[in-house]
Amino acid sequence: MHNGVIVETRVEARKRKEQSSQRWRRFEQVYVIITLLLFAQAFFPFFQAGQMDSVADGNALLQTIWKLIYVIAAVLIYIHRKHVMKIISRDKLTLVLLLMIVLSSLWSAAPEITMRRSIAFVGTNLFAIYLATRFSLRELFQLIAWALLAGAVFSLIVTILFPELGTMMHEGNLVWRGIFSHKNQLGRIMSLAAIVFFLLILMKQWPRWLTVGGFLLSVLMLAMSESKTAMIVLLITMGCIPFLTTLRWNPYARILFWLPASLFFIGLCLAIFPHMEALLRYFGRDMTLTGRTGLWDIVIEMIQVHPWLGYGYSGFWLGWEGESAYVWMVTTWEPPNSHNGFLDAALDVGLIGLCLILFSFVSRLYKAMRYHVSSHRWENLWPLLYLIYLVLCNLTETTLLDHNSFFWTLFITLGFSLPHKKRAEQRGRIRSRLRTTRRMEG
Repeated sequence: MHNGVIVETRVEARKRKEQSSQRWRRFEQVYVIITLLLFAQAFFPFFQAGQMDSVADGNALLQTIWKLIYVIAAVLIYIHRKHVMKIISRDKLTLVLLLMIVLSSLWSAAPEITMRRSIAFVGTNLFAIYLATRFSLRELFQLIAWALLAGAVFSLIVTILFPELGTMMHEGNLVWRGIFSHKNQLGRIMSLAAIVFFLLILMKQWPRWLTVGGFLLSVLMLAMSESKTAMIVLLITMGCIPFLTTLRWNPYARILFWLPASLFFIGLCLAIFPHMEALLRYFGRDMTLTGRTGLWDIVIEMIQVHPWLGYGYSGFWLGWEGESAYVWMVTTWEPPNSHNGFLDAALDVGLIGLCLILFSFVSRLYKAMRYHVSSHRWENLWPLLYLIYLVLCNLTETTLLDHNSFFWTLFITLGFSLPHKKRAEQRGRIRSRLRTTRRMEG
């Protein structure tokens, strides 16, 4: 009788522990989804309503929210510090870049701003490391999907109910921005959401009405934002999917596919090139990419002034108060950045920092490619597609090296989450043995 009571007590204690663990897990999932939305600049029209932001000081309410997010991330990392120590060595280049950004206040053109924003950048990277520690790539992919779906649904509701917040004027037209800070940000987020939900449709693990509905809603919101660049990025990224799937084929099959595909692509380029100006005009662009090429020439001149270490993190684009004043004087407009993530990285941390970022990209591409070919699951294609998407976005916009950034957070998380070569080879050998065993049993 006494032993029975002890066993029953242990079972109840185990159940309570499991329930407590599940509640804690749900809290973490909600925290991640909300933070990802904020990093995507969601709800910014509400935060900024009636408040005047300065380039240097920022928004006081948002700064308080960011500090709370950083503190929670730091506490969670401390709680799971053993797991953090296991993965922290997977991406040494990120740690070196992080150190360089913090130290850049020593040579920054605006040391106080660099120090404050570099601390925010550290907080952003802490959150990314926490994600890699607590969630697998599969779990993280699903959390990203929920965050993007929430962004699309809330944007639709806000734009319909509060059009003064959900819309903005752009070149004389009223366009949608939803719950995001700008119509281009809505476009970028929705183009990524369309990619995510297209993969979910192929995976066939979520209800079909939800995945198809999420894809269609994302495309609708993208169209209403009238973000031409985001549309082009989506089309190119989706067009890469058939080619990326061939990486799993044998070499002869790849040659048979890639050879005619390459010839067709070259022919298409030769046919389009004479009509490039008309094509760009159709998308609301010109041969200068709406003044970007002239801006890039001036930015390159400024990079040559401080080529190796740059102007310090966030030390250049400070409007008329910073080094960017020269760019504003020479150009006929007042760009907030270079409209190229790689050029902005060179301004912030010089060519040394830019090389660290490029090496990080190459490292992640290599790991993502191995991860993709290691399995025939569609979700394994996600890291590779995201890296392609990120490169395309940063050719004409800036989403690299940003603190409190959705895109940079995912980039850093992939660096710590993607399996190393040894782990990938071990998993491949195990799968090969299992397949061999099944054939023998069959």
